[in-house]
Amino acid sequence: MKKHIVIFSHWFWVPKDSNWLFTDISEMLSNYNISSIMFNYNNYSSDGKEVFVKPFSEQVKILQSVIDKTKENYPDVVIDIIWHSQGSVILALADLTGIRKVISISPFFHTDIQEIMERHKELPESEIDFNGISRRIRSDNTTTIIPREYRAERFATDVYDLYNKLALKSDLTIIRAGEDEIMKAPDLLKVFNAYIINIHGNHDFKWNDRKWLIKILENILK
Repeated sequence: MKKHIVIFSHWFWVPKDSNWLFTDISEMLSNYNISSIMFNYNNYSSDGKEVFVKPFSEQVKILQSVIDKTKENYPDVVIDIIWHSQGSVILALADLTGIRKVISISPFFHTDIQEIMERHKELPESEIDFNGISRRIRSDNTTTIIPREYRAERFATDVYDLYNKLALKSDLTIIRAGEDEIMKAPDLLKVFNAYIINIHGNHDFKWNDRKWLIKILENILK
């Protein structure tokens, strides 16, 4: 039997095990002898209070290195990838040759500058500068530091086009949270050739909704 590995691509400012989402999924996968690989895109201060976000282009290099190293270490491996939120953009920018399945949880869509400016008006304590360095204060008292290069790449990205191109090359499943408080009302009809599943849950599928998410993933991946 070939080795089976799932690589996890996490979202914007969080570490790889944020909200235990990937950890809970990984625990389910272990029941089927499926291995998990998690990694961090961002850098963190020594006290964990500051998160330094990297531009999309740098994050893609990190993901590509993980994919390439996994293939190198296990030449006959079966690789699936699960992304969450902004991890979807990074994945869609990578070379996924040889990847069996790609599963999107609460995919990322917010790249419109006006929409993002409106959201930031709700954060008066933060320092938002789209042409320089932004410091976004989070509810957990951490600070996300966002460079100009990240903003420039984000605003230049057509996520619908990326997802459509990805769906033409890969077996793409999108799982959308019906009560997503972060990604509100994306037009999934613009994403062609992907299998779309709508279920109850918030952006992170917290509490009881997570068990239904994990059950769906179990059926797709086992």
